[in-house]
Amino acid sequence: MIGGWAQRPDGEIVWRILDEEGVGREALAAIEKEAERLSGWVGATRITPRFRTPLEKELAA
Repeated sequence: MIGGWAQRPDGEIVWRILDEEGVGREALAAIEKEAERLSGWVGATRITPRFRTPLEKELAA
């Protein structure tokens, strides 16, 4: 796993890369773009995973 994402109660999509040194700027830009796209696609829907990971719980707080 190189990272994860979550949705906060207000709907904001947040993400974190665990090993930023192993990921280049192009990959970070692509992840940011996809997070924005996901946010637009999800809209007002709230996503709560059935089996939450520690990283997802931390990001969603």
